[in-house]
Amino acid sequence: MNWEAITAVSEFIGVVAVVISLVYLAQEVRANTGALKASAGFDSTQGMATLNEGLVQSILGDAEYQRGGESRFVHVIAKVYDPEGSIEEMTLSDQAVVGLVNRAVFQRIEGEFYLYEHGFLDPLQWEARSAWARGFLAFPIPKAWWDGESKQGVYRPSFVAALNAGEQMPLKVPGWLDAESGASRPSA
Repeated sequence: MNWEAITAVSEFIGVVAVVISLVYLAQEVRANTGALKASAGFDSTQGMATLNEGLVQSILGDAEYQRGGESRFVHVIAKVYDPEGSIEEMTLSDQAVVGLVNRAVFQRIEGEFYLYEHGFLDPLQWEARSAWARGFLAFPIPKAWWDGESKQGVYRPSFVAALNAGEQMPLKVPGWLDAESGASRPSA
């Protein structure tokens, strides 16, 4: 066998090895991308669950609730979901609570939007979350809050535009506040 044949066979083996390596690398990148997307979806959902757990702790820690009465925080939430609600009718303390809780929720949603924008969040998860947000913002008190909040420079303009440009969602009162569901709404 001459050196030219050996060189040709070596080059061929090298090319085959490079192709196999590239195929393997492509499969690993695809698997890693899937893992990143799954992790992003889990983390964003976990973040919202943690926020909700904190809100539950606020209710459980309320002195009135511990005496067997209704938590003041539940009354605030009921006002927020009132289709006839007015932010002007809320105390300044209640307005502050609503504003800060809403900001915490919407900053988490903005984080999900960022992941969605960059291809790391399942589009169905973003569609569900943004539909909820637009439905929530259809209530008078959240709408009044968002009208001011969205102009504060707290959120990226693309996030504000995405929420403002989306389809208007129907008002949906949570089942535990909806009289039609059989649940009782706290009395004021």
